Amino acid sequence: MRISADFKVFHLLEEYPESEELIKSYFEFFYKERIEDIALKRLSIQGAFNVIGLSEEKQKQFFKDLHDKLGLEISKPLLEE
Repeated sequence: MRISADFKVFHLLEEYPESEELIKSYFEFFYKERIEDIALKRLSIQGAFNVIGLSEEKQKQFFKDLHDKLGLEISKPLLEE
C-alpha cells in the first residue's frame, strides 16, 4: 500500500499501529487538546498538517520518518526536496 497526503491519519494508525509514536510526536496538538479521537478520524494527513500549520520541511520529514522507521511506501513527490 502506498501512503499519500490524502491518507486518513486514523487509517494509518489502524493499519500500522507501530506508527502511533510517530503520529503522536507530529500531531501532539490533537492529543494535548484531547481531540485526537474526533480529529484524526476525520482528517487526512495533509488536513492535519494544515490544522496545526506544520511547515513543508517538517511535512517532508514526517513522510521520510514513515518510510525510514516503518518501511512504508510513500508517494515519491512527498519525499522529494
